Amino acid sequence: MKDFKLDTHEKINSGFTIPDDYFDGFSEKVMQQLPKEEVKVISFYSKNKRWIYSAAAVLVLALSVPLVYQMQNKEQEISSNDVESYLVNHSTLSDDDIVNLLEQDDIDKIKTDVSVENEAIEDVLTSNSELEQYITSEN
Repeated sequence: MKDFKLDTHEKINSGFTIPDDYFDGFSEKVMQQLPKEEVKVISFYSKNKRWIYSAAAVLVLALSVPLVYQMQNKEQEISSNDVESYLVNHSTLSDDDIVNLLEQDDIDKIKTDVSVENEAIEDVLTSNSELEQYITSEN
């Protein structure tokens, strides 16, 4: 490869020229063309303040509604009827399991004396026409 030296070759004229002393007064000319009054600056924050506040309010409401709903649900008490119906319909506990969980005082409270006379039983059996169906059914 041949050595290339910039100083030894002819320079190509680009065709663009600037007048002499052009950059001497350039900054003063630009300053004269600028407006004398200062421009009023409106900040982005103050212009959209209403939208920012409304978005913050919506965000607070969206986060607080589920919290309030959960707090109200925790405060509701479960009635004994609800617990009893749940145990009857959804529980796999047998009567024996429940009795084993109870204390002796609770069992004594549950015991009742039911005395039914033989005549009352005979009346029910004779007056019921579907008695045979009840005895033979598997349920």
